[in-house]
Amino acid sequence: MLRLLVLAASVFAFAKIEFSQEYRGTLLGLGIFILVQVWLLVRYLEHTSRLFLRFLNSIKYDDFTEQFLSKGEGKTQIELAQRLNDVMSKFRQVRAEKEAHLQYFEVIVQHIGIGIITFKPDGSILLMNNAAKKLLQVGHIQKVQQLQQVSPELALGLQQLQSGDKQLVPVRQGGEQANLAVHVIELSLLGDRVRLASLQNIQRELEEQEMEAWGKLIRVLTHEIMNSVTPISSLSASASEEIHTYTDTEAEEITLLREELQDVGQCLQTISRRSQGLIRFVNEFRSLAAVSVPKISRFEVGELLQEIQLLMREQLAKQHVQLVVQSPRDNMLLSADRSMIEQVLINLVKNAAEAAHDQQDGQVVLKASLDERSRVCISISDNGPGMTEEAMSKIFIPFYSTKSTGSGIGLSLSRQMMRLHKGTISVNSAVDQGTTFALRF
Repeated sequence: MLRLLVLAASVFAFAKIEFSQEYRGTLLGLGIFILVQVWLLVRYLEHTSRLFLRFLNSIKYDDFTEQFLSKGEGKTQIELAQRLNDVMSKFRQVRAEKEAHLQYFEVIVQHIGIGIITFKPDGSILLMNNAAKKLLQVGHIQKVQQLQQVSPELALGLQQLQSGDKQLVPVRQGGEQANLAVHVIELSLLGDRVRLASLQNIQRELEEQEMEAWGKLIRVLTHEIMNSVTPISSLSASASEEIHTYTDTEAEEITLLREELQDVGQCLQTISRRSQGLIRFVNEFRSLAAVSVPKISRFEVGELLQEIQLLMREQLAKQHVQLVVQSPRDNMLLSADRSMIEQVLINLVKNAAEAAHDQQDGQVVLKASLDERSRVCISISDNGPGMTEEAMSKIFIPFYSTKSTGSGIGLSLSRQMMRLHKGTISVNSAVDQGTTFALRF
C-alpha cells in the first residue's frame, strides 16, 4: 500500500506541473522517480512468482534442500516463504521415510531364506537376493538365460511359467541333489510388466516325507510278516522235533514209515530255517524305523578316520584294496554321535571296497575337509566302475541295491542317521569314473 501511495502521489505531482518549462528538472526527476517506483513494484510482485518457480523446479529435480527467504518484504511474503519451507521440509521427511522403508525392505529381501528373483519379460534381471545367489551358486548375472549353466529346466521354467504357476526343478551341484520349488507371479510396476520368482530348496522336506512314508510302510509290513511267519516257524520247528522223536524209536510201525517221516522232517526243518531267516531279514529292516536319538559328543575327526582305517585294514587287505586316509592337518572337531558316524563310515567304506575290488589297483580314499560353507565334510571315494544316473537317483531308496547280495538298507539307514544330525549325505558318480559319497555336517 505504501508503494502504491507513493507512486500515486508521484504521478499526481507529475501531472500537476503540466509539463511547464520552468520545472523541466523537476519533471525529469519525477519521471525517473516514477519509473523506479514502477520497476520496484513489478519486481516486488514478481517475487512471489519467482518463489513458486524455485519451488516447482526443486520438486521437478528432486532437490529438497532449497530454502526460501523473504525478509523485509511484508508479512504476506514472509508467511509464504515460511509455508514453502514447511512444504520442502515435509518433502524431505517423506523422502527420508521412503528411503528408510526401501532400505528396510531391501535388507529383508537380502536376508530372507527364500531365493527371490525379479526380472523383465525379456529376461533382464532387476534383483537377485543373496539366498538365490547362494542357492544357485552364482554371482552377479544380468539375464535369466545365464542360469542355463546351472539348470536348463530352471532357466526355461522361469520364462515360460504362467503367473501363479509352480514347478519342481531338480538341480545337482557339487554332488548334492536339490529340488527347487519355483513359484512365479507377474505384477505391474509403473506400467511395466515384472515377473517375480521365488526359489526354495525343499530337498530336506522331501527326504523327510519320503523317510516317514518308508518308515510307516516298513512298520506295517514287518508287523504283518512277523505275525504270519512267527507261528509258521514255531509250528514247523515243533513238528520237526516230534517227527525226529518218532523216527528215533525202533517200533515196527515206525520203521515202515521211517523214510517218509524223515523226508517230512527235512521239509519242516527247511521251512523252519527259511522262516528264521525271514524273521532275521525283517528285523534288519525294522532298524530303518527305529533309529535311536543321537548322543552328541565332541571329538576329533582325524582320530575317527584313523580308527576306521584300523578297523577296516584286514578286511580291505583280503580284498586287495588300498585304503588311503587324508586327515586334516589342523585339529578338526565335530559334534555328533561318534558311534553312529562310525557305523555310517564303515558301511560306506565297505561298499567302496566292494566296488573297487575288481579293479587292478583298487583304492578307497577317506578324506576330511571343510567345504565352501566351512562345514565339516567327510568323503569316501573309490575307483570302481561308477554308477548310472538312474542308479544314483535310487541309491538311497530302501530295499534298492546295486549289488546282487545287498539288502538295500545300508545307505537308507546312513541317510537317516545323517538327517538326525541335521546333515546330508550325497553321491557323485559317473560310469567308469568311480564314486564319491560325501557327508556334510
